[in-house]
Amino acid sequence: MARTKPKRRTTPTPAKRGVLRKTSASPVSTPKLLGKNLERAVRQFQSEPNDKKAHEQWKEIESSVFGVQFED
Repeated sequence: MARTKPKRRTTPTPAKRGVLRKTSASPVSTPKLLGKNLERAVRQFQSEPNDKKAHEQWKEIESSVFGVQFED
């Protein structure tokens, strides 16, 4: 009698922990801030006392660096 291959298990493999999670992000067109302009924007963000303005500045920096617009 000929040997047959063992059957594969049909149970799904568990998800790995510690890997990057998928986030809802929409792609952004080409970055606006590059080089010195990006450095200047980061300095302004760090020294901004108003939280609302700082958040807006951070979103602009985030989209320039990562190339996507993340949801809050």
